[in-house]
Amino acid sequence: MSSSSSSLIPISLSSDNKDKLESLIKDLKKIKWEKGEYYFHNFIDYYQLPQIIRVEQSWNTEFTKDQWLYLQTIYDRYLIIASSLTNKPKISQEKYLIPDWFQGECRILSKNPTLKKRWWVFQGAFELYRFELPRLIKVLCHTPGHMKTTKDEWKKIVLCKNAYFNVIRREKYQSRIKNSKDEVLISEPKEAFILEDPNTNDEFIIPPGVPLRFATLIKDHELHTQYQNHNGTFTFPEILMRYEFPIDIEIQTHLPTDLLNFKAQIKLEKFCVAKTVLAYIIDKDQPSLVEISPLTQFTIRCAKCLTYGLPQQDQDADEKFDEKGYQCYEDIRSKLNSIFDSVAEIYRGKIQVGTEEEIECIEKAYEISMKMWTNSKKPIDQTYLTIEEACKVIKETVKEDVPVPEMQPKRFTVHTSADPSNPYNEVIDYENMDALNKKAEENTLTKDNNKSKSSLKRSSSTKREPQANQVNKQPSLVVQQLPPPMLLPPESFEKTIKAIPEILYTEFLPPTKAKKSSKTAQQESSK
Repeated sequence: MSSSSSSLIPISLSSDNKDKLESLIKDLKKIKWEKGEYYFHNFIDYYQLPQIIRVEQSWNTEFTKDQWLYLQTIYDRYLIIASSLTNKPKISQEKYLIPDWFQGECRILSKNPTLKKRWWVFQGAFELYRFELPRLIKVLCHTPGHMKTTKDEWKKIVLCKNAYFNVIRREKYQSRIKNSKDEVLISEPKEAFILEDPNTNDEFIIPPGVPLRFATLIKDHELHTQYQNHNGTFTFPEILMRYEFPIDIEIQTHLPTDLLNFKAQIKLEKFCVAKTVLAYIIDKDQPSLVEISPLTQFTIRCAKCLTYGLPQQDQDADEKFDEKGYQCYEDIRSKLNSIFDSVAEIYRGKIQVGTEEEIECIEKAYEISMKMWTNSKKPIDQTYLTIEEACKVIKETVKEDVPVPEMQPKRFTVHTSADPSNPYNEVIDYENMDALNKKAEENTLTKDNNKSKSSLKRSSSTKREPQANQVNKQPSLVVQQLPPPMLLPPESFEKTIKAIPEILYTEFLPPTKAKKSSKTAQQESSK
């Protein structure tokens, strides 16, 4: 657990912003502050940033009691460990931390860079009509189906999450259900998909209407040829999405001027998610920027207007909401943001020298992520469950927590990624592939999509050639955020499963004809 804040970074403001800050400091003295203290980490968990706070107990930090801090944002990014390719001892010993907010572009130096495997993710068994069979898929959620038990009968079961199957053919099936009058209702034959367990050769039947959520690996010939082209320049989010690490690159733009030993040719080694609070010490003589780890231990007071309505000790039952005080607080907060926003924008993209502690923590987080990813690809022992087993598993299912590394640096927290092969949790949009091969003017991508302020939502840029010559876009680089699967509550899952026919048949009987109403029968008999 972190017990120390990072070093303060003095910032220079324009004379106009200095005057504004001095005026805001006078206004801050008018704010009523809460009597009770909050732990810093509890405060940022509960209140959405930006917020203004006063330091109470500084403990082992560089802050002082009653110091004002403007907490601007939770700054999350991928931090990439980079080392110089130069053999000079002094230069080669330093390791750098490059955030994926860094605006520079680079070219690939590795002779044989390894492209990451990419997957399509689909919702609904009908999506299997897209593919020529056989096709290997991975089931992403527990899914109802029927398993072949005899030559023509298929018994109801549940396919297991993370199980692999070969979709081998399409075949027609029929259901036979007894109604309340004990009559057997026989359906018309309908087409379904046959899945095969690659290890046991057990077969399963899945109708197109089943809400099957599955992934399938994109084969090399299905990727646009440009995806396999390593020429040209790439942004750092593109590098993270496209290539396995380590990889050698050369930065060609936005080289840092404040790092004297930094060289353009570097090796990208490992990466992980890092989170920190970007904050500013409000001081008229020397305002400073500081990165505060969310785990940093100290206590704070907040504006009293923020705590109205929350249960507190010695609470006055007749106390009314201070509308004027809240408006004053909101006005100060808004003006502080306009002063410091440009500072944060520059800082987010800075390359920095990493400390030994920071490098070690990122490496540990990366290794945990890779181990988790490797384990997730292993075939599971059981590919299907009986209905009783499935209902029990669903009721016992708990949230799958991604482990947090025990080692944490002082300046930020490091986090593992459940899927380091797909760091932005993006999938290729199958629907756009044909459209992307039309004329450029018919499918121009909005540039603003590549300038999102959120580091973890930025998509890959598509600027391999001049804009005027972009007749063919690269479908391999067009991505779409898919929502996580909507999991049914255990009770709903059980009801859904029970509503499905117990047995399906691939040997057909004449279907039940719909009975005509008495009115229709009378009309026909009168003709």
